[in-house]
Amino acid sequence: MIDEFQDINQIQYDVIRMLAAPEDNLFAVGDDDQSVYGFRGARPAVMKTFMEDYPQAEKVVLEVNYRSTAHIVNGALRVIAHNRNRYEKAIRAYHKAEETVHVQETKNAAEEAEYIMEQYQKYKKQGISDEQMAVLYRTASDAAFLAELFVQHQIPFQMKERISHAYEHFICMDMESYFSLAIGKGKRKDFLRVANRPNRYLARDSMSEEKLSYESLRRYYCDKEWMIDRIDQMEWDVKMIQGKTPYAAIQFIRKSIGYDEFLKEYAKYRGFDYQELQDVFLYIEERAKEFKTQEEWMHHVREQRELLKQQAKEQKNRKGVNFLTMHGAKGLEYEIVFVIQCNEGVIPYKKAQTDEETEEERRLFYVAMTRAKKKLILTYIKEKNGKSKLPSRFINELFVSG
Repeated sequence: MIDEFQDINQIQYDVIRMLAAPEDNLFAVGDDDQSVYGFRGARPAVMKTFMEDYPQAEKVVLEVNYRSTAHIVNGALRVIAHNRNRYEKAIRAYHKAEETVHVQETKNAAEEAEYIMEQYQKYKKQGISDEQMAVLYRTASDAAFLAELFVQHQIPFQMKERISHAYEHFICMDMESYFSLAIGKGKRKDFLRVANRPNRYLARDSMSEEKLSYESLRRYYCDKEWMIDRIDQMEWDVKMIQGKTPYAAIQFIRKSIGYDEFLKEYAKYRGFDYQELQDVFLYIEERAKEFKTQEEWMHHVREQRELLKQQAKEQKNRKGVNFLTMHGAKGLEYEIVFVIQCNEGVIPYKKAQTDEETEEERRLFYVAMTRAKKKLILTYIKEKNGKSKLPSRFINELFVSG
């Protein structure tokens, strides 16, 4: 007897066939439209060959959806119908059509987060419990804005996968060190962190003194005029940050000091995706616009970091709105479901290049949609980091039959 048959890979299938032989007593249950583990080797095509391998088998199609209302079921079916490699099904909803699937356009991630919070408050007043609401996203970083907003407003939420926030990223810590040096509160650890970001070729031995300063660096390199020039330039650069707003200071560090070039080299050397590092940096830069002084920004960052740490510690026993990746939501159900960042490059994910990969992304979106029992809200943004963003092709497919 096999459950979740759609998640099988070829080796598992071959083993099962050998175990079942010669009587071939097999009972398999699965939904090829919910095969979303291609990265683990799962192939829905294996499920489709079952009837070829066992032509005497009886196929029973479970055609009634007992979870979602008719609008949700019909919308999800219109999307998944665009996949070609699937069993045809005539699914119908047990529950009648009530609220329609809502698609919300927002300007950016900040506006999207505000919209989700407003909707959460509305449904909370209607008596929907936090635990019966879920926010689904393609990758954990897509929920960074919303997680920060919920933390600020002390709205309880729980996560299966911990969101690695931009404020915990090394880029943010680098900015803190530059700011600390600029306002005269820099310590040895701050020099060590940014001395070679960008690379100034300052040896770690030159920063061994407990009370490190530009003067102590110059003493260490007193016989190397070119190194003293580098130290002078670093001191001048840091002085140029003084008094600037956090946003202006970050711009200066990126462009004038050369931090962007450092990130490119870092990404190449470490084998990282440079664009992902840029996305983190641009998020930090965008959020910095809200603060007038570098001290205010640093206080906010450290406060948020502590709140996120506290939230992670309490996670085991925490109740609240469910924050889940689309993969993590498989098999679960909620009264209200928000699917955020429904944009091209997010869902389908930018790395999905082939038809097979795109079909799996569509199945993942189908899984996300069908987690909703009563209300499904899909949101997308128009711009990110100053660049225009398109709604996901799956949003358009909601209105066009495959």
